[in-house]
Order: sequence, then structure tokens, then C-alpha cells
Amino acid sequence: MEKKYNPMEYNNVKKCQICGHLTFMDDYGNIDKCPNCGWIGCTQNTLMEKWHGISYPMLVPLSRAREQYKSGQKFKATFEDFINGLNWYKEMLFWHNNKYFAVYYRQEGISLESRDMEQMYKDVDEFCDKANIEGRLLKDIWDEVVHPCFMYCGEEHDYDFPPED
Repeated sequence: MEKKYNPMEYNNVKKCQICGHLTFMDDYGNIDKCPNCGWIGCTQNTLMEKWHGISYPMLVPLSRAREQYKSGQKFKATFEDFINGLNWYKEMLFWHNNKYFAVYYRQEGISLESRDMEQMYKDVDEFCDKANIEGRLLKDIWDEVVHPCFMYCGEEHDYDFPPED
């Protein structure tokens, strides 16, 4: 039986947006993980950075990701990148001390949740100023946060440990 062409498979060769190494892209512009630097991208990332200050799905804007790569750093989104992602996507995740936290817009404001806590904020400004984990402001402990990302769907235990960056 002949295999049918799937436009969602990474069938097209593409240069990585960060390091220039060859990688692959699907027909919709989603770029597979670069085997050289680990960047995952989409062809709209230049516009995403210009309009929203982020990239998708890596969150770190292209220009800063290139700087991080050149200086040998891992790709890491800032707190500001995270807020930009929240404003665009409306649902975000991050891990702190091996525990996941979800942040998302609700009708009554912005929610910060984990399995054992929930905080509500009236708007993004209040979230930025007051969101905390065990009394420590999120913006002050951002260096301890791992894998800030857009929310994804999966099984309940998919959130037990952060994915590898």
C-alpha cells in the first residue's frame, strides 16, 4: 500500500532560524527541532517578534535566541517574554521546584494555579506585581523557573516533570 502525502509531516528542508543548520518544516510553516541547536520554530517568528515580542513555540524572541545561541546559553524566556506570550496565547505553563504552574485568562481575571494552590488577579498588571509562589514574587524568582511555555494538552501526568529544554 502506497503511503499518502501528509502536509503535517516535516517534508521540506529548511535552514534553522538560529544556527543555519539544515532542519525540516511541514507545509504549514512549522519547523522541526533543529538537530544542532534545539530550536523549534515557525516561519512567522519574525512577525511574531515584531508584533508580540515572542516566537512560537519557543517563546524566546528570535533576536534574543540568536544572541543566546552565539554566547553558548540555553534558550530561556524572560518574565517579560512570558507575559507577552500570556497576552497573545492566553494560557501558559512553567515549572518551579519540579512543580508545574498554569497561568491563564479567565472571565474574572488571570489565574495562577498548581495542584495545591490558586491565585486570582484582576488584570495582567496586578499579576505582574503580585503573583507569587509561597510568598516569593514570581518576577523575582524567574531565574529559578524552568521551561516557561505555551500551554499544551496531554495526560494528567505529562505535567509531573518539565519537558527537556
